[in-house]
Amino acid sequence: MEKLNVGFIGCGLISTLHAPGYKNNKRATLYAVCDNDPEVLATRKKEWKATKSYTDYHEFLADPNIDAVEIITPHKFHEQMVADALDAGKHVAVQKPMTINLKSADRMIKSGEGSGKIFKVTDNYLTYPPIVLAKKIIDDGDIGEPQMVRMKMINSAHGGWDLPISSYDWRFDEYSEGRFSETYDHGHHEWAVAWYLMGEVERVSAWIDSIDGIMDSPVTLMWKYKGGKKYGICDFSFSEELHIPSKYYANDEWFEIAGSKGIIFIHRCTGDIHTGPAVSVFTSKGWKYYDKVKSDWVEGFKGAAENFISAIDGEEAPLLTGVEGKEILKMSFAIYESAKRRRDVFLDELEKT
Repeated sequence: MEKLNVGFIGCGLISTLHAPGYKNNKRATLYAVCDNDPEVLATRKKEWKATKSYTDYHEFLADPNIDAVEIITPHKFHEQMVADALDAGKHVAVQKPMTINLKSADRMIKSGEGSGKIFKVTDNYLTYPPIVLAKKIIDDGDIGEPQMVRMKMINSAHGGWDLPISSYDWRFDEYSEGRFSETYDHGHHEWAVAWYLMGEVERVSAWIDSIDGIMDSPVTLMWKYKGGKKYGICDFSFSEELHIPSKYYANDEWFEIAGSKGIIFIHRCTGDIHTGPAVSVFTSKGWKYYDKVKSDWVEGFKGAAENFISAIDGEEAPLLTGVEGKEILKMSFAIYESAKRRRDVFLDELEKT
């Protein structure tokens, strides 16, 4: 079988974590790159040894040698780019969140269903090894019936990448249009993990504050799952003066999943606040530590690339499908509605607005 030729639309900072999934990959190669910044484009092409580069994504999509596309651009561009890529006969993976509203998501799903190609939403947390391991532990019944998931996300202005303020320009645009950086953009990771580990959410109750009129933090919220006595809690906080050890963004997350027979602890994600084993399980038999599981954040991006390739090859289902991506999107918008209305909001309510 010939290698798949994959192309990236968008070569910003986050694309540097998507690229390792194709380095020395036996089934796919990063063949082409596209970005509207010629300087960035030249740097990425050289760094990744791509064959082709384009500043116009329409010219990029017209390249018959490109089999599949990863779209790594601001959210408001996703719908049109996905539709154009599918129309061009390319398989498509679009970076989370899939788009900016539910009607747009519906149109994207329809485009995918009529294309005959793979269309998936990429969320690297669903292929991050410690979270994948936690899912297996739950499915194997090691902690009994799961009842509660707790999540903590902490952010800071210190640690990780040294980011220029210009890298946040598009995020400020998102905020001006009503989509927050924590609960909408980063929060997609948490809501996707909540869905992945324990199923679909029925309703949410949220409190959203702001430290500076822009960043939505501190935040706390609760949710109830469909079809059982299962719940979730998540909070976001911004510790302005705290230095967070991280190779990536200056934030970190940890997770706790409690069941009828035991508890799973996922100790770190983006950063390295917690040391020791990435995953631990406590049951009546005592502690079990999983210190061999890979826990560098980039591993989730590598796993996402493998899932995309395997979905194209017909070996496994894409994570997330368009329909599943829309379900995660509904969680973000239900959170906003709850905070605004000061009441529980059912996710299904959003289909009626």
